[in-house]
Amino acid sequence: MKRILLFVSVLLLTFTVVGCDEITSVLNQNDEVVFTLDELAIYNGQNGQKGYTAVNGVVYDVTDEFPNGEHQGFKVAGIDATQIFLSSPHTMEMLGSLEIVGVLEVSASQISTNVETLPVFTLEALAVFNGQNGQKGYIAVDGVIYDVTNVFSNGMHQGLHLAGTDATQAFNSSPHARSILTGLKIVGSLEGSETIPTTAEVNQTEGYMPVFTLDELALYDGKNGQKVYVAVLGVVYDGTGEFYQGMHQGFQLGGIDATSIFQSSPHAMSILSELPIVGSLDGFPLISISEANNHYGEDYDDEYEDDDYDDEYKDNDYEDDEYVNVSELPAAILDYLSTNYPNIAIDEAELEDGIYEVELVNGLELEFDINGNFLSVEIDD
Repeated sequence: MKRILLFVSVLLLTFTVVGCDEITSVLNQNDEVVFTLDELAIYNGQNGQKGYTAVNGVVYDVTDEFPNGEHQGFKVAGIDATQIFLSSPHTMEMLGSLEIVGVLEVSASQISTNVETLPVFTLEALAVFNGQNGQKGYIAVDGVIYDVTNVFSNGMHQGLHLAGTDATQAFNSSPHARSILTGLKIVGSLEGSETIPTTAEVNQTEGYMPVFTLDELALYDGKNGQKVYVAVLGVVYDGTGEFYQGMHQGFQLGGIDATSIFQSSPHAMSILSELPIVGSLDGFPLISISEANNHYGEDYDDEYEDDDYDDEYKDNDYEDDEYVNVSELPAAILDYLSTNYPNIAIDEAELEDGIYEVELVNGLELEFDINGNFLSVEIDD
């Protein structure tokens, strides 16, 4: 009776997820071997053991295909790897060339619910996703695997390298850090923990921008070809195209929390609406990806009316028809300055009657023609 029930269970499952031809080939085998999950786990491909994997209720020999029972960082031998194979068409194509060694014992409850689950990671497989050298960043917290690629810069958070690890203890010690989890995409579960169904509720698409510590921010100072990142009120902006070598009007902005500098200058604050948001400063509220994407076009007029702006700056040569942003200067001018004045920042630049006038923070004024060719230099009195 047990044998008949088992036969019917396997038949029902395979009709659900496997084609008829494969069902016939599997069930017509003599002395068919039926594996429980515990029995399958023995064949993990490690320490000289054979590697068997189950896909859609069929058990395959992957000993020669996947050394040590792993494929692309995932454990596949010794487990039901249906979801892993289904997520990779290339890997799924391999099944036709593999030897079938048996079928997986399936309970009636599994057949009726047919619940699909997210991939299961071993600690070794998780370690591959360390967030460095272009790799994605995954962490485990309470047995759940989260994607932190866009949240932890280079896999780091608050000075700790967490990507690729079970970070449960680190998150338990930081309520702020734990709040991050609610917006992260769930990509799997940790081996030994409860498996996670593939549902819309756990596959969240919203995420958060990276979080920078002050030390991490300091790396983006605009020197030696580095990008220019600046923090204002806890928001980290990319000022690479705006602040030449990280400088603006004699101030070093790249790589620092420049809140006080920007708050003292309404003109400087208005620039922020045009800069891309690349993250948030550690200790400040997180910034969602959607918030960052919708940042462009924010209206600062309510606080800094155009008339007030013109009155304040018209006497300081910041009128719209003359003042030129550093990012708008011809490449030939920037190349000339980088070669001849490598450590001196631009204070301001103007375009008047087809002539670019560029003033450096050391008082030198240089003139260039409309194509960026050098014309003259003098000291500003």
